Amino acid sequence: MIAYANFMISRSGKWGGPYAKPMHISRKNRKYAVNCGQSYGEWAEPADVCAFKWYDFAAPHPEESTAYTYYTLQKVLEAANILGKQADPRLAKVRQYSEGARTAYQEMVTTPQFTIDTDRQAKLVRPIYMGLLTKEQEEFAKKRLIKAMENYGWRLGTGFLSTPLILDVLAGIDVQYAYKLLENEQMPGWLFMPKFGATTVWEAWEGNTTKEKGLASLNHYSKGAVCEWLLSRMCGINVAGENSFEIKPLPGGSITYASGEYDSVYGKVSASWKIEEGKFRLTVGVPSNTSAKVTMPSGEEKFVNAGEYTFEQDYIGAQARE
Repeated sequence: MIAYANFMISRSGKWGGPYAKPMHISRKNRKYAVNCGQSYGEWAEPADVCAFKWYDFAAPHPEESTAYTYYTLQKVLEAANILGKQADPRLAKVRQYSEGARTAYQEMVTTPQFTIDTDRQAKLVRPIYMGLLTKEQEEFAKKRLIKAMENYGWRLGTGFLSTPLILDVLAGIDVQYAYKLLENEQMPGWLFMPKFGATTVWEAWEGNTTKEKGLASLNHYSKGAVCEWLLSRMCGINVAGENSFEIKPLPGGSITYASGEYDSVYGKVSASWKIEEGKFRLTVGVPSNTSAKVTMPSGEEKFVNAGEYTFEQDYIGAQARE
C-alpha cells in the first residue's frame, strides 16, 4: 500500500505533456494536483452530457486524478489506523499529499475549467462523495446537483466512475431524491433497460437499441454497481464487523416491497420488507454464531442473535408526508 501511495504521490505536480492544459491554480497547490499520465477520466457519460473524443484516452484528467489521489491516500491512512500502524514514519508524506490534493482540488473548483456550477452530475457527485470540498462548496454542490438532476429530467447523466456513487450522494441529501432517480424509466436510466428486454445491466446506456449494438457489454459491473445500493441501502444489509451485521433498510419512492440476501463469509444474511396498510414489516435472517443490529425506518433499534425475526411499525410514506 505504501508503494502504491508513493506512486500516486510521484504523479503530483508534474506537467502532463502535449495534451495537458494549464490548471490556473497557485504554484503552492499545483505541487499536489495531478495533471499528468494517461487516464480516461469520467468516461462513458451520456453523449448529450459529454461526448467522449479519441484524445480523451491520452489526455490527463486533473479533476478526476487529483480527486482519486486524495481518496486513495485516505484509504491508505485508514488501513494504517485499522492495523495500528499510525506511527509509521512513511505515512507523514502520505498525510501531506493527501491533504495537499484536497486543498488543490478546492482551489481547482473555483476556476471556470473545473467549476462545480455545472450540469455535469459526475463533477458534483464525486467531490461530495469523497469529502473533497469546503463546507461552503459542499452546500453549494448539493443544491447544484439537485438543479442538475431537474435540468436533465431526473435521468442519469453520470459516467463510469460516478454512477456507483450517485444514489448514496442523493440519499445523503434526501432519500426521496435517490428513489426519484432510481425509478425513472427514461434513457439514460437503469429501468430503461428492462423495458427493452434486459435481464442484466448494460455497459452503455443504449445497450442494443442502436445500430451500433454489440459494441459494449450487455452485462457490466459499472452501471451494475447499482445492485450494491439495492442490497446495502434499500434492503439495508451490511457487514458491521467480525460476526456482526447491521440491517438498516431505507424505503422510499413508490417501492412497497424489497427483498435481498447476501452470502457473507459468516453465512447468509437476509432482509425483506413490505409496506401495506400503513405498516412497515421487516423480516431478517441472521446466520449462526453472529449477531445484528436492526434499525427500523423510525430509528428504533433492535439487537438480535442468530435466527429469523419479524418487526413491524407504523409507516408514513413520502406522499403522505408531503
